[in-house]
Amino acid sequence: MKLRIYILTIIGLLFSGLLKAQFPSTTQEGGSAFPTNGFPTENQKDKDAKKAANSNGRIGLDDSTKVVYGPTSTRYFLEEDVVNNRKRLYNIDTIIDGIHNYNFVQRNKNLYQDLGNLGTAIRPVFYKAPEQIGTLLGYDAYTLYTFKPNQVRYYNTKSPFTNIIYVPGGGEQDLLQFELSRNIDSLWNVGLNVQRITANKTLIDQTSTGDNSSIGHWDFMVHSNYQTKNKKYSLLAYLNLSDHNSNDQGGVVVETGRDYQGMLALADNRPILTVASTRDNSYNLHVYHEYVGYKAFQIFQNIDYQTRRVRFGDKGFSAAWQTGFYPYAFKANSETAYRYSADTSVTNHVVLDSLYNESKYTNFEVKTGIKGFYKGFNYRMHLRTRIYNYTNPLKPAYNISNKNENFLGLWLNQYFKDSTRVFGEVEFSTDLQNLRINGEFQGKWLNVGGSFISTPATLVQQRTYNNGFRWTGELDNVKTTNVYAYTNLKFKQLVLRPSADITKIASYAYFDTLAYVQQSKKDIEIYRVGLGFDFRKGHFSTTNQIYYTTTGDEDKLMRIPKLFANSRVAFDLLYRKKLFIQTGLEFHYKSSYYADAYMPAIQQFHLQDKQLIEGYLQADAFADMRINRVRIFVKFAHVNKGLLGNGYYASPGFAGMGRVLAFGVHWLLFD
Repeated sequence: MKLRIYILTIIGLLFSGLLKAQFPSTTQEGGSAFPTNGFPTENQKDKDAKKAANSNGRIGLDDSTKVVYGPTSTRYFLEEDVVNNRKRLYNIDTIIDGIHNYNFVQRNKNLYQDLGNLGTAIRPVFYKAPEQIGTLLGYDAYTLYTFKPNQVRYYNTKSPFTNIIYVPGGGEQDLLQFELSRNIDSLWNVGLNVQRITANKTLIDQTSTGDNSSIGHWDFMVHSNYQTKNKKYSLLAYLNLSDHNSNDQGGVVVETGRDYQGMLALADNRPILTVASTRDNSYNLHVYHEYVGYKAFQIFQNIDYQTRRVRFGDKGFSAAWQTGFYPYAFKANSETAYRYSADTSVTNHVVLDSLYNESKYTNFEVKTGIKGFYKGFNYRMHLRTRIYNYTNPLKPAYNISNKNENFLGLWLNQYFKDSTRVFGEVEFSTDLQNLRINGEFQGKWLNVGGSFISTPATLVQQRTYNNGFRWTGELDNVKTTNVYAYTNLKFKQLVLRPSADITKIASYAYFDTLAYVQQSKKDIEIYRVGLGFDFRKGHFSTTNQIYYTTTGDEDKLMRIPKLFANSRVAFDLLYRKKLFIQTGLEFHYKSSYYADAYMPAIQQFHLQDKQLIEGYLQADAFADMRINRVRIFVKFAHVNKGLLGNGYYASPGFAGMGRVLAFGVHWLLFD
């Protein structure tokens, strides 16, 4: 704790000093402003400031009235554009479209399933293959809430830039996001990002008088980018500290004589778990740097270091085991498993009162390679080396020390004069045990692509040890093959977006109805077709997306709703030529399916057959507004509650958020 206070103090002093000075950037006022190495170039207005340049080429402030600070003077770029030699700068987002979607499910177009509250455990609704090969930890229920390398915005600012988002989301949910960026001089920028997520419990234990908080999440990130005067060397880096705390509830206790739908009508519901909690904290250091000798030959390197500690504790384990929430129990220093049963001869066994699970993981990864481009052709080759350690304090025999994995990769991209594009990439381990292939053709009317990945099961799937879950053993690689096609068709004010997607999974690793790891011997096939359609005329607009999914899954291991739909209707208004307003309704529907349940002891979603998540249409009313650089929204979530039923379940045992009124503020400051 003292270390965190010390770090925050140092950073605060740094940025308080930065705010006392002003330095210009070399970002262009408009158009594409990236040179060949992906950094902003100097604009014509700033050339006059060269007279004030120091001998090292760094420029002081020309604080004249010609400089206008705002969204056009402050732009950002992403690391992936620098890596791929794309000349791209992004404007600061000032539009009001969709700003009311503050929670992580709706901002991701409802493609995720959480536990009905902001910051709770979350997973994709549709199957999602791993994004990289190699042995990963596998505790991913909260990783969506942390910063990722491809999400970090690197700025080159003309003035201090601040972005503040505050949302008292209703239903005792709060979201705060703070972003500050500041150029030290024309070559070096430093930024700070802070994210805070809090939420209170939705299930209340009437016997408890303690803390009612459910979620407490912190993200603290410092990032920086630097470029030499001759634009030969560039550096991007960030340090992220993430700490997620959750008071886990396990779901609702179903009273005698009631079913899950009947529980929705009750004002107060009791949770299964009352003294269980999770803490997941990590530290990530990421560095990317490159040297541009020639356009066709550049050297680049990625350096990543991550340390992570995941803990879960339940001091009421014995009582929860008696209810059947935990399927098995182990006595201390015993490998004998006791399955929960109504038979008293089983429950008379001595079961430990508490359950504790802990995993420590460190990963050091270096990716070094060459890249370049000539006219429309780009290439990239790399060697990636990673060394990881895994520690289970409860079972030292499961520990892994300094495990080394090496990979080789090749990426090719070709742009044609008619704006079509073809790219392909391949990466494989040097022992030929892991493989990833990806490719796509992007045409004027049709985009077609495919991928294949063969990668090991996660560490949590390979080895777990605590009072209720124990297994170890090598699993086969999970192999995923995917082919897809999509297009955009424009007919005046109407835009159609048909798509088709086929996925085949071999040796699928999953968690069964007892939350124990298993591996399928049969292949699983998933077929999905989609249709998006947008229409705009005058002040009216509507955006819609529908997916229909079916599986060739005889064992029903992949639980996906057959019908998935999003829809929005909106009207744009202008009040007194200053206040922009967009108001309307948003709808979301998923058909009935046996959604996966959540087991907090191992931070995994698993199969369940007890509760059918009924199909339900949810409607939200919203009004998004902007005046100058301040955006405000008001949202009446689940406005149709009581019209089509008492509500719905977001996950087994966890009801979705009820009717609540939320509002939020997005505030951009450029000086």
